Amino acid sequence: MNAAEKYLFEVHGYLVIEGVLTPDEVAAANAAIDAHADGIGIRPNDLAHESQTLQGTQGRGDLGGMLEWEKPHCEPFRAMIAHEKVKPYLEEVLGPGFRLEGLGIITMDEGAEGFWFHEGGEPHDRSRGFYYRNGRMFCGMTNVAVQLADVGVDDGGFACLPGSHKANYPCPDEIRLYEAYQDRMVTVPAKAGDAVLFVETLMHGALPWRAKHQRRSVIVRYNHGVQGESLMGTWTPPGFYEELTEEQQAVISAPQYRRESKGSRLYG
Repeated sequence: MNAAEKYLFEVHGYLVIEGVLTPDEVAAANAAIDAHADGIGIRPNDLAHESQTLQGTQGRGDLGGMLEWEKPHCEPFRAMIAHEKVKPYLEEVLGPGFRLEGLGIITMDEGAEGFWFHEGGEPHDRSRGFYYRNGRMFCGMTNVAVQLADVGVDDGGFACLPGSHKANYPCPDEIRLYEAYQDRMVTVPAKAGDAVLFVETLMHGALPWRAKHQRRSVIVRYNHGVQGESLMGTWTPPGFYEELTEEQQAVISAPQYRRESKGSRLYG
């Protein structure tokens, strides 16, 4: 993360990382989704809540289980979880030893409903909060949205209220439901292969999808090394663990304390 990227992320709560995936990697991921398209679950128009401005003619699509798909279809998504172009950004905001919390795909066809704006800096969530101390940022859950299709400025999809990750007051419902101060919300245009890095506590949601082509976003969720938001009981490695690279294995691990040592990026 260079100085400009740190500044923009700290101020806005999100950052676009351009060209994370090559065109061939985008094509491979899309081909894998096409092969498993019958597994996409269409939601029952339940994300707009009572908002009149976020309603759509159909629900969005959700798809999971990509890390367990047969080869070669699992491979593009396994490569994303510890991607060399994203790893330095995650180490900056989450620290060494960041962990994978989850991975899923969002699809939206033309007319799909939006998602009410959720999260925000207040009330504080100790597993997801954002703060700045001693010259660096500390984030809780942080997301990387890898775009597998172009997102234009007027297409809809992911949107947020920049700076809301540091809010000290709760957000009024009329703003969360996108029925007031719409000009303060921003959509984030990106090309297929780009990734949107954002801290979970940034207030975010989605606008109804207006484009003719299908939205496809891979949402990869991370947390710092000692946080296990979705972990219960004794940790056991998944069945495909031995098929992963060492770097991929490192992000699929039990929460544990890691200490940075001087002059080294290894931890004891």
